[in-house]
Amino acid sequence: MKNPRSISGRRLALTCLVPALALAATGASVCGAPLQVSEQGCLERQGLSVLVFNNAYDGLFSDAKISGIEVIHHDVRTATNGDVRLSPTPAQWDPVPELLERRVLAAEGAVEARMAYKSQNFEYTVRVETRGSNIVVSVSLPKVLPAGLEGKAGLNLEFLPSAYFRKSYLSDLGSGSFPLHPGSAMRRDSATGQVEPLPLARGTRLVLAPEDEARRVSITTKEGMLELYDGRNSAQNGWFVVRSLLPAGKTGRVAEWTIQAATQEGWLRKAVIGHSQVGYHPAAPKVAVIELDRLDKTEGEALLWRIDEEGRQVRAFAAVPAAGEAYLRYHYKKFDFTEVCEPGVYVIEYAGVRTKSFRIAEDIYKEVWTPSLDVFLPVQMDHMYVKEAYRVWHGHPHRDDARQAPLNHEHFDLYAQGPTTDTAYGPGEHIPGLNIGGWFDAGDFDIRTQSQYAV
Repeated sequence: MKNPRSISGRRLALTCLVPALALAATGASVCGAPLQVSEQGCLERQGLSVLVFNNAYDGLFSDAKISGIEVIHHDVRTATNGDVRLSPTPAQWDPVPELLERRVLAAEGAVEARMAYKSQNFEYTVRVETRGSNIVVSVSLPKVLPAGLEGKAGLNLEFLPSAYFRKSYLSDLGSGSFPLHPGSAMRRDSATGQVEPLPLARGTRLVLAPEDEARRVSITTKEGMLELYDGRNSAQNGWFVVRSLLPAGKTGRVAEWTIQAATQEGWLRKAVIGHSQVGYHPAAPKVAVIELDRLDKTEGEALLWRIDEEGRQVRAFAAVPAAGEAYLRYHYKKFDFTEVCEPGVYVIEYAGVRTKSFRIAEDIYKEVWTPSLDVFLPVQMDHMYVKEAYRVWHGHPHRDDARQAPLNHEHFDLYAQGPTTDTAYGPGEHIPGLNIGGWFDAGDFDIRTQSQYAV
C-alpha cells in the first residue's frame, strides 16, 4: 500500500490557473456540428460517437470495459463504463447494475437507460442527450439513495490510459499530468478495510488533454465535485476514472454533467486494408477487404505493387474495388487480385494507405504453424518451468493444487463445489494426476477448468 498523503499541496493557486483553463475552454467549446441520434441509437457527429448502453454487462467480469456510456473519439474508444458505480475505481468482482430498459428518444436527441442494483434495492435512470455540440449526462432517482450506498454510489466515466499518457489535465482547482505509471496516494477505508486511490484532481470542471485537439474532453458538473482517479492503483487493467458522488436524501435529477469533446474539422478515419498476413499460395484466391469511414467517398483503383531486390516497386495489378456492405460505423470494399500468381513480395495501396509486405509463394504454409508449437503452446503450459534461450517465461506454478474442494464451497472466478464431490476423494484429499500438464487461462495464470478436462 502506498503511504497516504494530502494532494492539496500539489495544486496551483486559482489565480494562476484561470487564464489556462479559460484558454482550454475556448478551444473545447468550438467542437463542431451538433450531435445527432444515429440509426444505431448512438449520439454522433463526424469524429465522435457516443454509445449509450448499446452494450450490456456480460455478468462475468465487473471491470470489463464494454458497457454504459462509451466514447469513440477520432476512432479510438477513449472512454467507457459511464454509469453509476459503487466505488471510485471498480475492480473485477465489484457489483454491476442490471439493464432494465433502454429507450432511444430520437425526437428529443436522447437515449435513456433504466438500471438497477437489485440486491441494494436501488434503481436509477441514466439519460444522455445532445445540447448543440455538447453531451449532457444525467442521473435521476425515483427514490432517495439507500442509506448503505451514501458516500459510495457515484457517476463514473473511465478513460483509456494509453490515450492520455504524457498529456495534462486542468481543473478549476489545479492542474497535473497523467502519470505513465500508477503512483498516486492511497487510503484504507477503516470500516471495510478496502484500499482505494485518492484523487489525482478535484474540481467542478475537468479538462483532459487541453493541448491535444484529438483527445481534449471537458467535463463540467452542475452540482458537487468531479474527482479524477487512477484506477491502475487498484488493478493493472484499471483506467483513469472521472467520478462524482450522488447526493443523499434527494430524488429526481441528482447528477448532471456537460461533456464537450473536441473534434477535428473534416476528420476521416484512414482506410484499413485487411489481407492475409501469412501471404498467399499462387493458386489460392486473393481478396483484400478495405474498411472505410462511413463518410469516406474515396473512389479509384487499388494498386498491388511487387517489390524487387533493389527495393523498387513494380505495378503488378490495379482494379477498382468492388463495393461491399455497410456495417455499423464503416463501409467496405473488396480488392480481388486472384489473377496475380507470380511469386514475390507485395504491398497493397489504396486511398493513400499502404499495407505491410506479404508474400505470394509456393511454400507459404510450410512454416506457418511453428510459432504455435514452438512459442504459444509451451508458454501456456501449466505445471511446467518454461525457458526460451535467455528468457524464463514462467516458473513451475501450481505445485500445491489437485486437492479435492470442500463441499458447498464457492471459490472465485466461477470455481464452485456443490453438495457432493463427484469423485472418490474426500474434501482436501490430493487427487493424483491432475497436477501435471494442462493449460493456463489465456488471460492469466489461472487454470482453466474446461481446458484441464480436455487435456
